[in-house]
Amino acid sequence: MGLLDFAIRRMIDEDLATVAEIEAGVFTDWYRMHRKPQNPLPERTIEELRYSTSLDPEANLVAIAADGAMVGFVLARSWGKVGWFGTFGVPTQFQGMSIGRSLIEAVTEQLRKSCRIIGLETMPESGSNIGLYTKTGFAVTFPTLILDFSLIQQADRLSGMDRDDVILWGEGDDATKLSMLRGMRSIADALVPGLDYACEIEAIREHRLGETVVAMDGGLVAGFAVVRTVPYRGHDTAGRGYIHILAIHPDADSGAVLLNLLRQIWSRCTSIGLTRLVTGLSGRYQSALELLMRNGFRGVRAAVRMVDRSSASEVFELSTGVNLARWAG
Repeated sequence: MGLLDFAIRRMIDEDLATVAEIEAGVFTDWYRMHRKPQNPLPERTIEELRYSTSLDPEANLVAIAADGAMVGFVLARSWGKVGWFGTFGVPTQFQGMSIGRSLIEAVTEQLRKSCRIIGLETMPESGSNIGLYTKTGFAVTFPTLILDFSLIQQADRLSGMDRDDVILWGEGDDATKLSMLRGMRSIADALVPGLDYACEIEAIREHRLGETVVAMDGGLVAGFAVVRTVPYRGHDTAGRGYIHILAIHPDADSGAVLLNLLRQIWSRCTSIGLTRLVTGLSGRYQSALELLMRNGFRGVRAAVRMVDRSSASEVFELSTGVNLARWAG
């Protein structure tokens, strides 16, 4: 297939409606090929895309053809010194024209300006994408296991917490929020040097997509979970929430802190009608996976996690920490 004259630039707010349209079309085609859904995927909401692009505005990019048509996009975000990109998409009729490769190279170059770890996640069925990422400097590392958690099945074990005992970061006064945020930053950095979830915590709250619950121990933050309660796509009535991030301090009692967080999450989510949660955990954290399985999580599928070969070497090493987070959004 021939080349196309196009340019890559930063994504702006006026692009978001077209990005939503292209993204839904690209993934509808993919799901029909690999998983046979009957209906097209609903588009992601504009507010959802505003939130996604707010986490590293310079790294969210679009490819624009000479006639002004958008022919590709990539979403990206930075968590301190850890950056990742996805989703990214090129309409089917424009694939094979070097647009995807150019977007990957451009977003990687931008993330390298501030990040020591750069990565992505992709579906295991996407052999062509894995090949493309490999050609552009990425290597396969530990898989990410996608986990499901039934709020209904866990009711007997987790119910009973008074709503007043749920510690919502966003409902504290300014001094309390700042102190907790420092504690959460300390936990993230202890798990992965330079990792900082603060921008995600603030963005989820600002865009009214969810909330962060906090486990305290002796006045210090022992763990936290960013819980997304609003679906990614419009017209989603599945009653599903997302543990977007969950991290526990390496020196804390992981089992006790996890139970504390799960009880808070259960109380918060069931009060608004959610019945199940989805989360993801890199295979790098195998001891955490065992802990989660003992506490009611079950694996439902996996994703392929890849990192730029220039990334810090620890991403290829096992860790005893508890650090749930997907590199996909």
